[in-house]
Amino acid sequence: MEKRKYYVALHSGEIMGELLQSPTEAAYQFEIEATDEEARQLNRLLRADSAADTKTFWDAHIPFLYYNQYGTNEGVDQSNQAIYEMVYQLGTPKTKQQIEALGLLETQKDSDDPEGPVY
Repeated sequence: MEKRKYYVALHSGEIMGELLQSPTEAAYQFEIEATDEEARQLNRLLRADSAADTKTFWDAHIPFLYYNQYGTNEGVDQSNQAIYEMVYQLGTPKTKQQIEALGLLETQKDSDDPEGPVY
């Protein structure tokens, strides 16, 4: 399947995340190359993350509860992790370098792999 360039905007205005076809549509953070199916899969992850994030809004209004006492926060954390992993896998070399530099993924160094970290 043919891969096309897409631009990932994780927080663009009121939209929690979107996949853009042109870098001029809105501010974006990462550039990826994906097939149509991979783009649809990433879009599903972004929509799920937006829905999960909305659920945490109501939890934030309960006083005197710590972050780890909200069950919804764990779902958002897992959703964000899945998004960053997919963006990393589909990312251009610059995108992969950005994600590594930001420390957005937990990595393990594979001593047998000269390519670097394993996610």
